Amino acid sequence: MNAKKWTALVLFALAAVFNLLGNYLGIPLMERVTKPLLMPLVLLNALLALEGTLAPRWLAALLTFALCFHCAGDILLMIPGFPFFVAGLFCFLVGHVFYISIFVRRGVFEGGSILAKALSVTAALALVLSIVLALRFEGPVKYAVFVYGSLLLFVGVCGLWGVLNRKEPVYWLTFCGALVFLFSDFLVAWRSLLGHTFPGMGFCIMLTYISAECMIVTSIVRAQR
Repeated sequence: MNAKKWTALVLFALAAVFNLLGNYLGIPLMERVTKPLLMPLVLLNALLALEGTLAPRWLAALLTFALCFHCAGDILLMIPGFPFFVAGLFCFLVGHVFYISIFVRRGVFEGGSILAKALSVTAALALVLSIVLALRFEGPVKYAVFVYGSLLLFVGVCGLWGVLNRKEPVYWLTFCGALVFLFSDFLVAWRSLLGHTFPGMGFCIMLTYISAECMIVTSIVRAQR
């Protein structure tokens, strides 16, 4: 690993540690300063890891769009108010679309039976619907949460198909990352939309969020390498 890669990795580690400390210790300034740095540093590490590989240009472009939209979502979710929450949710949704497009272009679904594809999508939709009903979201919010959760879980479906259909174990990181991401985002919705909280909730949200993004991006990079 060269100096550029070590520097990028250390910068990301510092941003993540200080963000988690800010959440754990209840220091909003530390949290707000470091949060917008997280996804750009994840992207920087990913692009440096792809250097010297046969990665196509579309891969770097789609990954850049995905993480830029997630960075925008991070910033919008720091601003109080329901409109900013919706805008942040939309940015994350678009970012997941770019993630899915990467896996589709990688061919994770090629050669699979139509029945298996239909069953996996149906199972993902049923799981998200069960969570939405269990948490008792009301009004239009429940539809927004259902659509977002379904799309996020479809990222996990892509990972599962990469393992079972393409026989590439690295895609387990995608599958697990999507599930961890789903848990993190439902905690956000539980707090922001339903007003529930518990000690250390912010720390838990950020720990799972950072872990999920790292797992998904790592699976994309390692599958290419």
